[in-house]
Order: sequence, then structure tokens, then C-alpha cells
Amino acid sequence: MTKALSYLGALVLVSLLSWWRLPAHAQGVLWAEDGAVFLSDAMAPDDRWTPFKPYAGYLHFIPRIAAEIVVRGFAVPDYAYAMNFLACAALACIALMTFHCSSSLTTSVWIRGAWAAIPIFVNVGAIETLGNFANLHWYLLWLAPWLLIKPARTRAEALLLFGAAFATASTEIISVLFTPLFLYRWRNRSLWPAKAGLALGLCAQLYTTVTYPRAPYTQYQLDPASLIYGWPLNTAGPLVYGYARALTQQIVNFGAAPVILAFLIIAVATAAVFIYGRRQHRRLAMMFLSASILVWIACAAANPAPFLDYARFTDADWIEQFAFTRYSVAATMFVLALVPVLSSALVRWAHWTQPGILVGFGLLLTSMYFPPFTTRDSGPSWAEQVATGAEKCSSGEAAAFTAAVAPHYFTGSVEIPCPALEK
Repeated sequence: MTKALSYLGALVLVSLLSWWRLPAHAQGVLWAEDGAVFLSDAMAPDDRWTPFKPYAGYLHFIPRIAAEIVVRGFAVPDYAYAMNFLACAALACIALMTFHCSSSLTTSVWIRGAWAAIPIFVNVGAIETLGNFANLHWYLLWLAPWLLIKPARTRAEALLLFGAAFATASTEIISVLFTPLFLYRWRNRSLWPAKAGLALGLCAQLYTTVTYPRAPYTQYQLDPASLIYGWPLNTAGPLVYGYARALTQQIVNFGAAPVILAFLIIAVATAAVFIYGRRQHRRLAMMFLSASILVWIACAAANPAPFLDYARFTDADWIEQFAFTRYSVAATMFVLALVPVLSSALVRWAHWTQPGILVGFGLLLTSMYFPPFTTRDSGPSWAEQVATGAEKCSSGEAAAFTAAVAPHYFTGSVEIPCPALEK
């Protein structure tokens, strides 16, 4: 009971910690598919139950469950705040599951806490992925390997791991990248629940994407070299330079040198793990590094666009097009995960290294907490739009009204029938 209460208290605290990262003017703004797809479908009279309804060729199980909860439990003016806070609570669950699953790797609460803090504090997360369900799947990619390496000690834990793995796979199809971990201690039956959950979710995704194929995102042909250039740019770049404008100006002024120097930090940390660490440390470093690279390549290859084609960039393109986007988040988190591994690898050589590295890591994460901007800073405010629409409804001017969502370049919107305001 005490442990359950401590986890519940941690869930509330971490949810608030995630929520407070969003500037006040961004907290009441609906993001893209959160409104135009998930809430719209949940409000539609012909869609009584939407969690397994395909969108863009895939299942989006968790976002659709959240939309069902919001439509059934909140008033229309509160939809944006409800979706945003529930997304922060979902991220808190991911952080706590990371903490829980990492107990299979170490007994150190500090190292486990460092890993769990990464999805909450990673700097690029606050730009557009934090506080919305449309981008929660990037954080689920982070969670997937943790679920697959955690043995289930009880039936309740087995059910929890199965459910979490199924929800992960049925929300993010790229979690297929972690199926090689099925071979990890494959004879150990206590590891089977999460593997079964992930496999079932991926089978549902496969059926969906074959039955309802996704329309081509774009016909753009990405230069293969851009996939190689993109990984250090979108991992070492945000960790060392913070935000895109600082890095792009350095690139325009000095070419590749600033990126190479930033990447050397990752290279040296990885080399130190391999030199001083034990077999487990080396395996973890390989898992995190491979996950970072493969997730980045999969994201960029599946969504080719001019703003990702770094090999063809001119100086003007670096200034006008380069940005750290949602594609940077998962890859950056896996790179950050190397730091707690390094602290554990070095502890047997000098006991002061672990607390020193973890304190430094904590300061780094803290420095990332407050974003200088988000892509929702300019609105539009959901509550204000609903208030304006309610006036039209009350005056009999219309039977429904349309509310816009962020970002400004997203073409979708939410049509709200006037009777929905009466619930």
C-alpha cells in the first residue's frame, strides 16, 4: 500500500512538473490531430467507440482513448486544457514506468531517477511534443525497450507490462524496431508478457496499415546522406547548442566543425563506457546508441521533406528551414540515456564519479526545463473560440461552428455542433 501511494503521489507531482513546462498561453491550445482527428471523431455521432479507428494508415490507441475520456467527461470549453493535462499525465506515466522497469538493471535509485527524468526534461520535447497526444508516440518509443527488459514478478505486474506494451505498439508502429529485444533472455518466461503485448499491438498495426494503407506523405526524394547528417544534428545539436537558431548560425559561420565537436562529446562518453564499463554497460550503450540512430533514420525516411534534406542545404536554407522538431525527441532521449550508464561504468574506478556525473546531469536537465518558445505560443485559444461560437449558437446564427487548432500551418479544424455545448 505504501509503495502504491508513493507511486500515486509521484504521478501527480511529475504530471504537474510536465504541465508547468508549458507557458500559460500554450496550455489552452489544441494541437493538430488532437482536435481535428481524435476529438472530432470522438464527438461524431456515428463514431461511438474510436480507439481502433485507423488514421493515416495506423492505429493511435492512446490518443483516441484520451479523446473519448475528454468528450465524455469534460465540457467543450475545457477540451484543450483537458487534452493537454492528460497528455502531461500520460508522459508522467511513461517516466514512472521507466523508473519501475529500470529496476531490472540497477538498484541505484539515483540512476533510475536520472533515466526517468529524461522524457520530462529533454529540451526539444517542449517545442511541440509536450502536452499533446498527437506526439505522445515519440515518448512511447523511449518506453518500448524498458518494457521489454523488465521481468514480471507478479501476475499484476505481468498484466501491467502486457497492457503497457500493447498500448505502446498500437499507438506507435515504429516500435517494431525493438523486436530484436525479443531475443533478450528469451527463455525467461517472466519477460514474455511485455513481448506478447508488443507483438499483439504490432500485429494490429500491421493489419491496419495493410487494410487502410497510408497515403504517401510526400513525393520528395531525400538525399540518403541527409539521414547520416541528420542524426548528429538532431541529437548532439540540441544537447550542446540548445535550440536551432544558435546551431544554424554556427554552421553558416564555420561549416561542419561545430556539429563535429558536439558529436565528439557523445563519442567520448560512449568510448568511456566501452573502455571502463562491464559487459552490461556496453550492452546498454549499444542499445541506446542503436535505438537513437535507427529511430532517427526511420522517422526521417518515413517523412521525407525539404526541411530534412540537410545534404542539399544552402546557407539560406540553414537559416530559414532548419529546426529541431518532433523527429529529434526520441533520438535525443536515447543519447541522454548514455550519461547514467557512464556514471555506473566509472564508479568502480573512482567512487566520486557517479555522484559527480549525476549531479552534473541533473543540472543539465534543469537547464533544459524552461523552453524559450513553443510552436503553440501564437495560439489559437480554444476557450476563446468556443465562447465566440457559443454566442453564434445562442443567437441562432448557426447550427455549428468551427474552431482552429495549432500549429498555424495545419489545415485541419474542429467542427462543433451547437447541441454539444448544452451537455
